[in-house]
Amino acid sequence: MITERTKAILLFTSYLSKDLDKENKPLSLTEWNKLVKWLQQKNIFPEAFLSGESFSLINSWNDQSISRNRLAGLLERKTALAIALDKWSRAGVWIISRGDRTYPQVLKDRLKGAAPNILFGIGDQSIMNGHFVGVIGSRNASDEDLHLSENIGLQINQQNFGIVSGGAKGVDEAAMLGALKSGGKSVGFLADSLIKKSTSSTFRNYIIKNQLVLISPYNPEASFNAGNAMGRNKLIYAFSKASIVVISDVKGGTWEGAKENLKNNWTKLWVCQSTTQGNKEIVKLGGRWLSDSLKLDVKHLVTNSIEHSENLFSTTAELKSNEQKNDFLSDSIPEDIKDKSNKQTVWMDINTMTSFDFFLLQWFGTFGASHINKLDLCDKFQLTLKQVEVWLDLAVCNEIAVKVKDNKKSTWALEKQIKLNKN
Repeated sequence: MITERTKAILLFTSYLSKDLDKENKPLSLTEWNKLVKWLQQKNIFPEAFLSGESFSLINSWNDQSISRNRLAGLLERKTALAIALDKWSRAGVWIISRGDRTYPQVLKDRLKGAAPNILFGIGDQSIMNGHFVGVIGSRNASDEDLHLSENIGLQINQQNFGIVSGGAKGVDEAAMLGALKSGGKSVGFLADSLIKKSTSSTFRNYIIKNQLVLISPYNPEASFNAGNAMGRNKLIYAFSKASIVVISDVKGGTWEGAKENLKNNWTKLWVCQSTTQGNKEIVKLGGRWLSDSLKLDVKHLVTNSIEHSENLFSTTAELKSNEQKNDFLSDSIPEDIKDKSNKQTVWMDINTMTSFDFFLLQWFGTFGASHINKLDLCDKFQLTLKQVEVWLDLAVCNEIAVKVKDNKKSTWALEKQIKLNKN
């Protein structure tokens, strides 16, 4: 049963009719979040727009970036929404909004404002309550890579985890089928064609058997769109306990999704051993080589730390033994106040640190908040210039460091303390 709140959100944000949508473009996620913030300030819920209050509500809206006429026009699509809901219901589509209790909490926790306001799905919603490992890779994978992907899906299922992937031809589909064929569960976050794919011979029987749920943040009848494909990648990473890239180029959806995950640190990212440039570059950015993809230990993938680069980092044991010597190694902080600690401190978990995290820890331990140039970082930690540049950009992007230009020369300084949480 779709709530009135969900109906209101659909009217404002979903594409329903080509003609109507051209006249008044549905709100983007950013625009919707802006409207939600305004409603919260007024202590009003979205469903109020479906009542007699809608006219006065719209008249009290004063943000010129979203016109009142546009909001009113979107609300006038009630007939188009009713027709769409009837069609989707007959196809077995369920719809949930961020406020529904069945909406995956992990997506809200990790993506925050970037979590989709609406999810469309077909299949048993309770499947989403399980634990999943993401498997990602190219559509144009070799037979060897497809066989490996299916084997990875099988192994993950045998260790009581499910597969979450994108449902596309290639690595995604192979990994999902590896789990499904062996009696396991899968979640597929689709970029397009939810209804069409749910009726395909590949997936239909597994949906009927309550092994598979297909989900999309886009119209269930939407056709393929490269932007949507990029947009849904974050859902796979944010939903997973750990993720594995089987094969990647240095461009395209797999590549961009891996970079986005490493930048935001949603989940651990492992990379299958390969000579392809994409896989190598993902590891340089902070991914972790998978030591043996034919003999997986899923608990290790989910909980264990990486083997890090020689010459750059101390070992975990060395980090622990040096805690009395280095003021940047901190006593552990209680879990319940960790998020409330000083915003000028970045806490590193010794069990889940990436190469980038180790770099930051050693940078702070060696240079503190002093300004330093990238060549000095290269020399001190025996890194390539390209690798240092990538990590410096990432540190600036995440507001951990600042870049300063002086007389055409650039230096970088950490704006936050980097400390180790020993728990």
